[in-house]
Amino acid sequence: MRLLVCTLAFLFVTAPAEAQLRDLIKKGERLLGRKEVKQGLEMAQAMTRDLTEEEEIEIGRIISASILATYPLSSDDALQRYVTLVGNTVAMYSERPNLEWHFAVLETSMVNAYSAPGGYIFITTGALAQIRSEAELAAVLGHEIAHATEKHILDEIKRAEIWSTGGQIADERLGSLGLTDERARKVGEIGRGRLFENGIGRREELEADRIGVTVAAAAGYHPAGLMLFLESLSRLSGGEDSIIEQLTSTHPRPEDRIQAITRYSNGDGVLLADRWERWTLR
Repeated sequence: MRLLVCTLAFLFVTAPAEAQLRDLIKKGERLLGRKEVKQGLEMAQAMTRDLTEEEEIEIGRIISASILATYPLSSDDALQRYVTLVGNTVAMYSERPNLEWHFAVLETSMVNAYSAPGGYIFITTGALAQIRSEAELAAVLGHEIAHATEKHILDEIKRAEIWSTGGQIADERLGSLGLTDERARKVGEIGRGRLFENGIGRREELEADRIGVTVAAAAGYHPAGLMLFLESLSRLSGGEDSIIEQLTSTHPRPEDRIQAITRYSNGDGVLLADRWERWTLR
């Protein structure tokens, strides 16, 4: 049964041809019986279906709790409000403007930013220390917003759940995420691993860079914002500073990211370096 479920799940992802699926069903019926094949198909559909927005938000809360268990929130309420204002402005120009977005500043010297499914975005005080304008902040937040709108982390979790738990991902509530305590723990571990240790794919990171530049520019910011931030990261990564180790271990090299977004970084827009200074050096 477990082998059948995994095989069917693979076909749902990679082989949409109806003829191939019908042949597999017929063979499965001869080997296992019609009831078992039907159950296998239902489980495969549950394993590969799109999650609802409510399920996505629930997963985001679990991963956000893991992030907050690692780094505390900054006690600077004014800075939290500023980042939230900029983040919500950029999110209005994203593909999901109606999602309830949440932005927060984490108190740590580590240079990084994180995106959890469902619109939960975090940036560290270490990353903010490398920023010199509001346009840079908007682009960094745009990058994380893109991870959420494109569901990069969510897709990683779905793939990991399928191959690590097989048919066990679908319980008696087929078609429902069914987040038991154990499954929630696994989701948290997978999300934490992608954010802090393994990262996601190079393609996804570069896609988030491109979209981040685009949505920040659509909000009126200069499209060179992300490039300016990456240039500061490039200077940091040339030394032995451990505050950037986590970022460089989970993302492409700053130089590669700069090269990929150069053609998107020209145009009009505001940097708002003076407003950034007023908020951060008050």
